[in-house]
Amino acid sequence: MVLQFLREQVENVISGVGQQKEITTNVMETIKGYIPMVQAAWIGGDADEFAADVMRKVIPAILELIAAIAGINLNLSKATSIVDQADAKVKSLASGISDVFNSIC
Repeated sequence: MVLQFLREQVENVISGVGQQKEITTNVMETIKGYIPMVQAAWIGGDADEFAADVMRKVIPAILELIAAIAGINLNLSKATSIVDQADAKVKSLASGISDVFNSIC
């Protein structure tokens, strides 16, 4: 079986993952936007504690998710680069072998 790198599919995945990162960032910003609204409608210490919990627990968790999503694209890009380097090396080796055979014939 010959390995085949399907660049177009990998690029589609990278694009889709990037879109998911953007969506997650937008969700985080929406959640942050709700905090003042909740505090305006819900008066008291519980409202303040809710806002603090969101900023202390929810937002950091979303930031971790965003970082993990970004890591996927970083690793896919690194893998693509490695494949490109390997392809170039194989082409160079094949060309060298071809030159040797041509000089023999």
